Amino acid sequence: MEQQRMDLEIGDRIFVTLPWSEVCAHMQVADRVMEVEVRERGAQLLKDGEPYSFPITWGEAGIYTDSDTGKPYTYNAEKVSA
Repeated sequence: MEQQRMDLEIGDRIFVTLPWSEVCAHMQVADRVMEVEVRERGAQLLKDGEPYSFPITWGEAGIYTDSDTGKPYTYNAEKVSA
């Protein structure tokens, strides 16, 4: 299956399957689909629209930084409609 890249902006909310990062594994959310809000210095996991735990880094949430633009992106996510 081909990965679909999604470019993100600060403030975007997405549904994404969380990676098996150390932090996600510790919080027992790895491989789960969760809502994530992209913040300037991290990612806030949300459950039922409310913060779940503390903000984590983009990388821990499966969000990457474009080497040319410095903007965040991820794969196989779905934007949350406003």
